Amino acid sequence: MTASTVATPADRLEERALLRASATSFVGRESPPSRSRALRGKAPGFDLRFWAALAQQGWTGLLAPESVGGYGQGFAEMAEVVSALAEQAAPEPLTPVTVFAGRLLAGCGDQGMAAGLLEQTASGQLLPAVAWQEDPTGSASFDSQGHPSEPAAVCARSASGLRLNGRKLHVRPGAGANAYIVTASSSEGLALVWLPAEAVGSKRLLQGLADGTFAARLDLDNVVVPDSHLLASGDRARAAFAAAHDEALIMTGVELLAGGRRMLAMTLDYLRTRKQFGRPIGSYQALQHRAVDLFIQQELSSAVLAHALTELDRGIAGTERAQLAARVKARCSEAALTIAREAVQMHGAIGVTDEHDLGLYLQRTLVLSAWLGNAAQQRRRFAALSRRDAAGAKDSAR
Repeated sequence: MTASTVATPADRLEERALLRASATSFVGRESPPSRSRALRGKAPGFDLRFWAALAQQGWTGLLAPESVGGYGQGFAEMAEVVSALAEQAAPEPLTPVTVFAGRLLAGCGDQGMAAGLLEQTASGQLLPAVAWQEDPTGSASFDSQGHPSEPAAVCARSASGLRLNGRKLHVRPGAGANAYIVTASSSEGLALVWLPAEAVGSKRLLQGLADGTFAARLDLDNVVVPDSHLLASGDRARAAFAAAHDEALIMTGVELLAGGRRMLAMTLDYLRTRKQFGRPIGSYQALQHRAVDLFIQQELSSAVLAHALTELDRGIAGTERAQLAARVKARCSEAALTIAREAVQMHGAIGVTDEHDLGLYLQRTLVLSAWLGNAAQQRRRFAALSRRDAAGAKDSAR
């Protein structure tokens, strides 16, 4: 069903159920955890042929508008596909490319270069990455009020075009990306610049991550691109980046929840089958209580995420969206890390072996919980955004 078709809530729920079943079946068949294990540490860290298969399914264009060949679906639909991939520990960078970069291109306007690039991204031909982070945690990219700040990287106009200088850290996907959307400061405020991966003066250093995928450090030394590569600047660029960043935070929460569900399911199965003193270890009350605590963590994350996806599809914006995104990322990161830690402990010695699939999900959780800011950073950002809201309310009441 396209965005132009009027659908009742019941229709949409039915379509989501069909999409969920299709995605679960396809990914379960084509991408067992063993595939992820085989790809670890081998650039680009994922399978470009499998990415093409995702594009054939239409999933790389799920969020893109119909005007550029996409399907114009909502975040709830996108979450079904992202969750199905995360449940199998699939390493393909669907959130970094189609949510973060794709939504950023969509926010740059439906005309000109951005629209053409979004069309190629939606069809799976392009794999752009957003180069925005400049410090190890990403906290320097936000001001004291929790909103995007001016980057240290600089975009200056010259006779030969746009000149970029600076350094970006933890760019995902690090390997496999064929272009970047670079955030930089300019005379017009925040600038979003399209940078082909092979641009002269740019240097990419791959950095292996815990889960076997790659991030990259991007060094820009007087890199010159045509003026037409300025995708957006000023208020439009700031609004587009803020929205795409928050949406990527929430979709990362979807990945963390899906991984946590899988780890908990594996643990419960182990508790039912592993025996000590002639009894399944799951029959011991102490382990039952710990398992219930993990289930509560899972359900709290699920409730927060369901609310966030509903609000995104309703068009929540500004500070409210930023607060919600920070809340989702903090909650889902902590829950997934807690489940991972407890799952390893309850598995015992086998839980720390590389051969056991639990390790794949643990390592993916470590990467995802840190990306875009960990739980502690998200709580600080939420507090900063809330203080700003409280101050505004106090001023309006006077």
